[in-house]
Amino acid sequence: MTLLPYSNSTIASRPPLSFPNGARLAFYVGLNIEHFRPDLPLLQSGGPVPDPLSHGWREYGNRVGVWRLMDIFDEVGIRATGILNSDVCTEFPEIIEAGVARNWAWVAHGQTNSIFQTGMGPKDEQQYLKEMFATLDASLPARPKGWLGPGLTETAATPQLLADAGLNYILDWCCDDQPFPTNTPGMLSVPYSLDVNDFLMFTTNPGLSGPDFERVVLDQFEQLLEDSASAGRVMALPLHTFIIGQPYRAKYLKRVLKTIAATKDVWLCTSDDIADHYLATHPGDAKSGQDN
Repeated sequence: MTLLPYSNSTIASRPPLSFPNGARLAFYVGLNIEHFRPDLPLLQSGGPVPDPLSHGWREYGNRVGVWRLMDIFDEVGIRATGILNSDVCTEFPEIIEAGVARNWAWVAHGQTNSIFQTGMGPKDEQQYLKEMFATLDASLPARPKGWLGPGLTETAATPQLLADAGLNYILDWCCDDQPFPTNTPGMLSVPYSLDVNDFLMFTTNPGLSGPDFERVVLDQFEQLLEDSASAGRVMALPLHTFIIGQPYRAKYLKRVLKTIAATKDVWLCTSDDIADHYLATHPGDAKSGQDN
């Protein structure tokens, strides 16, 4: 028995994937908008409570960083995917109002990044998700279609619980450059990324600079665009408001986005757009929960 929520499949074995208007590469920005509880340690392994150093750094993203990023997205013409802890809805409702006014897509991201679902029993997880959805439903125009677990965590029950709640895609499994159906009928996996994720890039490589970020992201983009000559690819650019929203990094993000937005054969979209397109063009795959 495997805990993997999908079947094995290689990109070389699939029919070519196409995107609207002949685009080859689907590109979306996944903006993590997170809240961390000051009464819990920032690290799952423990730590000081309260933690002014770590908590204040993260709070910068909601107080300042996200607004800088909104200006950049507006300038470039990017409609973001907001990957949202439900606690943000009550703690920083003005962020939600601004994102809704921009017609962002929204992905459910748990209640808070201070709590992971790992180790939860099915009943506890169901209650946790019920509370999260109650907050999101009261704050957003519609329930999110997608999911990213806090810290990319799930339990074996998560995909089915999310499908039962009306969601149709997850971002947690960073194992492909294309969307694919999971073993849960109606539930897709849409590509996300660890390698160009700003959190991992800058926190695991403390010497990484803004120009390094620009080069790495464009290297990823250029290779995926080249790969997409034979079949469509997806590039996710996961960002965090308190990482890339820092003043000294912002201009490098702007340059990256302007380059990508100006490139032929790129579909600027959201993760919702990718899931909707795949479901519309591969109805049999999605219904059966099997790769074809």
